[in-house]
Amino acid sequence: ALVFRMRTVVVWVLVLFEAVRGFMITIDAHETVCFYDNAMQKDKITVRFEVMEGGFKDIAVHIQAPNLNTLYESDSETSGSYTFAATERGKYMLCFDNERSTLTPKLLMFHFTVMRDLSHYADPEKRTDDVIEQSVLQENINALSSQLMAIKHEQEYMHVRYTGHAQISRSVHFRIVAWSVFGPSLLLLMTIVEVYYLKRFFEVRRVV
Repeated sequence: ALVFRMRTVVVWVLVLFEAVRGFMITIDAHETVCFYDNAMQKDKITVRFEVMEGGFKDIAVHIQAPNLNTLYESDSETSGSYTFAATERGKYMLCFDNERSTLTPKLLMFHFTVMRDLSHYADPEKRTDDVIEQSVLQENINALSSQLMAIKHEQEYMHVRYTGHAQISRSVHFRIVAWSVFGPSLLLLMTIVEVYYLKRFFEVRRVV
């Protein structure tokens, strides 16, 4: 019975997240990129993003409802996390705008998540078993799903940050090592050239 219960929990954790979109994209200067996802009324929509590289690491964000109402808009953001309930059924739009940048492309990592409201499965035609009738378990699964997804997203962001910092560290280390070799080599070469010219300058030539 315990194994069946655990399997049921896992199944509903997967079912609740019917639409999860995770991307890493490059947005060129003067470019706007938009993404769309369908949601039912009362669905929980979460947008998380962070600019990983490029310029001042800022981007303009625009979230729009199916009725063309603006849900969120900002001209300059480096990172953000926004969660809201869908007010109506339809296609929701998420846009990232790099129009303000003159030359620099931006590397952006983001997630676009739509989590079904539990009432969506209350209709017997939409549910697959009777576990949905256990309201306490439903709420626990809902909370657990949100927390697990938030942890997963944060780990992905931390991994990307670590990768970027590691690349910078390797680049700096290489430059230090290269200069430590180039500097003494250049000094040695200049010393040899100076000795050679001084030797020729003081050279005594005999006329036979």
